[in-house]
Amino acid sequence: MAINTDFHSHVSYSSAYEMAQTARERGLRTLGLSEHIFQMRETRPLLKHMPTEGPLLTFASYVEQVQAAARDLQFDVRLGLEVDFIPDKNAEIQDALQSYPWDFLIGSVHEIDGTLFERNPRWTHEQGEEFWLRYFKLLREAVTSGYFSLISHPVRMRICNPYLPPTLDEELEQVAAEAARCDVALEINGFDVAHYPDLVRRLARACALQRTPISVSSDAHRPREIAQSHVPSETILHEAGISTVRIWRQRQAEEYAIEGVAG
Repeated sequence: MAINTDFHSHVSYSSAYEMAQTARERGLRTLGLSEHIFQMRETRPLLKHMPTEGPLLTFASYVEQVQAAARDLQFDVRLGLEVDFIPDKNAEIQDALQSYPWDFLIGSVHEIDGTLFERNPRWTHEQGEEFWLRYFKLLREAVTSGYFSLISHPVRMRICNPYLPPTLDEELEQVAAEAARCDVALEINGFDVAHYPDLVRRLARACALQRTPISVSSDAHRPREIAQSHVPSETILHEAGISTVRIWRQRQAEEYAIEGVAG
């Protein structure tokens, strides 16, 4: 694979060691682990409305688990966290993160004004379009917040909402333009590529047009999902004319070329 990193994956159903071991076996050179913030005991009271995924962790135990995997496997594992962007809770959430040596923080929108949209709410066509527009507004706010290295799965609303607004491409371009202005990456997400690749293509075209930094991930929750959809993601990037992928160390951006794809 031309893309040899994966910067969005989770440990709650397995372990940092198992995830990193699989990444190494699959020929990756770097794995970014990014457990959900709602899986952390310290921030669970703020996010108790979110469904849990496996046992809860503490920040300290999570950091140690990731660092131990890197040390024991002699493999490049970066420490990240997937952090929900919720306007009335952002300050408290961010305060809880300050003492830890994050390599990167992912900003995610999983809810719209209290509605967890991945839990299959039923909407009319008009309501569905309105939720898409509200989703894009929150994504732009997450981009400009200054909290995050990247914004995850910018078309994830499609998982349960087929009512695309007629201005979808313009909305994607606005998000991409803000991300470029703020030097925040947008994510080509492996789950999304597997389930609605045409929407990811539209996202990639918007990012290419706006010269937006791109991150590529599997969004793996289990070892077998590491690097899922990397090959079709490479094709999508090639079609859009995108030839670099962004990763992070100690919150500093790095980029590498994938000339074999878009050269």
